[in-house]
Amino acid sequence: MNYVEKIIKLLGEEYKIFERILNLSNEKTKYIVENNLSALIEVSNQEKKETEIIEKLERERQEILNALSKEKNIVIVNLNDLVSIATPDEWQRINDLKVRLGEIIFKLKKTNDLNASLVSSALEYIDFMTNVISSYFSDNTTYQKDGQTGSQKKNLFDVKL
Repeated sequence: MNYVEKIIKLLGEEYKIFERILNLSNEKTKYIVENNLSALIEVSNQEKKETEIIEKLERERQEILNALSKEKNIVIVNLNDLVSIATPDEWQRINDLKVRLGEIIFKLKKTNDLNASLVSSALEYIDFMTNVISSYFSDNTTYQKDGQTGSQKKNLFDVKL
C-alpha cells in the first residue's frame, strides 16, 4: 500500500470515529435534557476515548505526510499538497473524504454548541434557585418603634389572592 492509499485509509477511519463522536454528542444532548448526570459522565468518557483515537490517527497521518515529503523531496504540509502526487482517482477519494469530514465536523460543532447552551441554561437556573432559596433563609430583621428587633414572617413565594 502506497503512502497516499494509507492517508485515504486513515481519513476513512477518522470519518467513522467522528460519526461515533457525533452519535455520542447527540446522546449527551438527551442526557443533559433528562438531567441524567451518570449517563452524561459515561458518554463523556467514551467521547474522550474516541477523541484520543482521532489524535493518534492525526499523528500517524502527519508521519506519513512527512515520510512522503522526504521520499518525493517536496514540501507536503496538508492534504491539498498531495494533488501533484496522487492519481486522479486517489485525489477524488481524498476530496470526497475532506468534504464528508468537513460536514460531520460542522454537525458536531452545532451539537456541541447546543450542549454548551443547555448546560449554561441549567447552571443559570441552579444559580437562580440558589439565590431564591438563600434569600428566603437570610436574616431579614426589622427594627420596631421601641428599638427592639423583630423578624417578619417569610414566605418562599409571594402569593396574593
